[in-house]
Amino acid sequence: MSKRKTFIVEHLVILLGIILLNFGFYFFLLANNLVTGGVLGIATILAKFKIKTSYSMFAFNALFFIIGLIVLGKEYAAKTLFGTIVSPLIVFILEILDVSPNLIINQLTEAPILISAILGSVCIGVGLGFIFRNGGSTGGVDIIQNILNQKLHIDYVTAFFLTDGIIVLLGLIAFRNIELFLYSIGAVLLFSLIIDNLSIAGRAGHTLFIVTEKADEVKTAIFKKVDRGTTILNAKGGYSERDKKLVICVIHKKELNLTRHVIQNADPEAFTFIAQTKEAVGRGFSHE
Repeated sequence: MSKRKTFIVEHLVILLGIILLNFGFYFFLLANNLVTGGVLGIATILAKFKIKTSYSMFAFNALFFIIGLIVLGKEYAAKTLFGTIVSPLIVFILEILDVSPNLIINQLTEAPILISAILGSVCIGVGLGFIFRNGGSTGGVDIIQNILNQKLHIDYVTAFFLTDGIIVLLGLIAFRNIELFLYSIGAVLLFSLIIDNLSIAGRAGHTLFIVTEKADEVKTAIFKKVDRGTTILNAKGGYSERDKKLVICVIHKKELNLTRHVIQNADPEAFTFIAQTKEAVGRGFSHE
């Protein structure tokens, strides 16, 4: 498949993921005041104060986009631009069409909150899984999490629970409802599990072994776009007997799909094999 076709397919899948994500949010989480973190969680809280959901999503997405542009640079900002615009646009269209968030919930006669938490989590988990698998981003609070990860070297999981945890707690303060709070926590855990299994495999991380004749290009691309160091060894093709290099790189599991794209763009002829890594200690993986 050509690069152009690959680009189109990837963005169509990302668009599908964004639609599914916002469908789950609008019709299941927002309808029941379930605050699960991120800009969607902030929008749910502000909806209590009669602020239109799409407006608050646009405002906070724009704010975080500008912060990402300043701190992480133009390339990262460009990657988040699509999700930053399209995500609130979908909700805006639903509001313009006067589609009620309660459209589906009103038809449920038993355990509407439980069903909403489950179905909303599935939609969000699958949607984000599609987005991350294809190297996309929804922008928003994800930008703050990446800043904490890349600039302060805080583990991504810690950054995720720190930022989204604060938003979920704000939801508890705003709605003062322990039941909603507990369902929100359950929803976060469920869609996090779905994302982890759908978008990227593995537990602790991955070690990439890249056989290439363009080691400098691969090394530089990984450093600039993934912020990971590499180790380079001499190698020789067993069949071609040509001199090559073996580039070794350890990454977090969240960075796997991005790194694949980076390697492919740096050297389409590179041969890469990936091993799950049980533990990695050092810069970017621990505080030691």
